[in-house]
Amino acid sequence: MIPLIQLDDPHLAQMLADYMRSQNLPCQIQSTETGVSLWLLDENKLSAAEREVQRFIREPYHPRYSEASWQQEKPATWQSATDSGLMAELLLQSRPLMLSITLVMLGVFLLYWLAIPVETWLAFEWPWQRGQIWRLFTPVFLHFSVLHLLFNLAWWWYLGGRTEQRYGVFKLAVLLISGALIPNVLQAMVSDTLFGGMSGVTYALVGYLWLRERNFTDKSQITVSNGLFIFMLCWLILGFTHLLGFNTANLAHLGGLLVGLSQGWWDDQHSASRT
Repeated sequence: MIPLIQLDDPHLAQMLADYMRSQNLPCQIQSTETGVSLWLLDENKLSAAEREVQRFIREPYHPRYSEASWQQEKPATWQSATDSGLMAELLLQSRPLMLSITLVMLGVFLLYWLAIPVETWLAFEWPWQRGQIWRLFTPVFLHFSVLHLLFNLAWWWYLGGRTEQRYGVFKLAVLLISGALIPNVLQAMVSDTLFGGMSGVTYALVGYLWLRERNFTDKSQITVSNGLFIFMLCWLILGFTHLLGFNTANLAHLGGLLVGLSQGWWDDQHSASRT
């Protein structure tokens, strides 16, 4: 075996190993005191392996690596059934955390539709009022109409699924929690505490994905295009003008966008320093 690269992120190392396997360059991951190392099993393929490692160093978050990792995890029957079309895209984005939150949102809305007062358990309250800290987060599960629910589910499935697929469950969890807590607190400062929805999280994901993927050379792999990002910015600005004719959680939207952009900038800098 020949050592190829040392990484401090086991998730990245696993994605690279899965990609190398897909290129017929099988590798072994070994733990070290400072992280993990990748070792090439076939010394005769060293030249090709080194080229792939250099390409990985230049763009470690390119979707080719997460997609290869995902393909390694899928059963063969699933792969053959999802080779093309909309169903393939939907199934490829069916990741555990994204699906779990989707089911929670559907369950909460069902209880609300059945006139069970879930808002009394989940609505925002300042934590010192009753010591119920979860209320800083749980308004994201509240939806007050079918249209409101479907709109948020569509964004969550698309953006949340793509984030978990490409950047991992931990990154989606960070964006979910911070994209809920900070926007909820900001919104509660300027309005009553009976509000709900995933809009803050949606804007966090929009900001994060746009910043992380804006320099992808393969434009077909970009989740949030410049056009979509500009549209979301215009929607945010329109909300502050009150021209839409209905109430929007404007500070939640703004807070979520800032959360996503900040996290995207931080990850970009961290990635650059590592390479």
